[in-house]
Amino acid sequence: MWEKDHKILSELIADNVIIPIVSSSSSSNEVILTENIDNTPYSIKIKGLPKEILILKADEFPALLKFFKGSQGESKRADYIILTNIKNKRIAIFLELKSGNPDNKDIINQLKGAFCLYKYLQKVGQVFWGCTDFLMDYEIRFAVIKEIPQKTKLNKKATKFIRENLVSTIPLDKLNLPEIPKYFLSLKHQQEIYFRALL
Repeated sequence: MWEKDHKILSELIADNVIIPIVSSSSSSNEVILTENIDNTPYSIKIKGLPKEILILKADEFPALLKFFKGSQGESKRADYIILTNIKNKRIAIFLELKSGNPDNKDIINQLKGAFCLYKYLQKVGQVFWGCTDFLMDYEIRFAVIKEIPQKTKLNKKATKFIRENLVSTIPLDKLNLPEIPKYFLSLKHQQEIYFRALL
């Protein structure tokens, strides 16, 4: 199933939307995700990626401001959609990166918007590729990494990731949609974050 999903996404999604994965010397894969605010970049390195993974730059999808009014935050979307297959368990992670510590309401709207983009991709694959089980049966996870320093403010001191101190769960507003998670993970920035922290 993962192979079929990956093949369709590779045919559907433009190359500039797919984030390249880097093989590291420790034999595990890693990725550097970069965003910009006021023309100042900030980035995060995520290590220990599983072998079967596809990362999409979700905010490359154009904002629908000429179609939606945006009154409920429906025009927003998170930065990345991460699709992976770990021991035959398929997971979709919707990830937002923040340089500061903004209000959770805006983050939640961005995560929901990326989830809606995922559902749109699912229907495109099902209708145009004729694959009725495309992107089905994925566990949905929402996550945000906050307080990522901008390059001009980067602290070069290495820090150790301690999950108990740096990860918290924030409840989402109640929705009668079983696919939507009941909470999202909020992670504080570290020089290196391991992928398992997003699970």
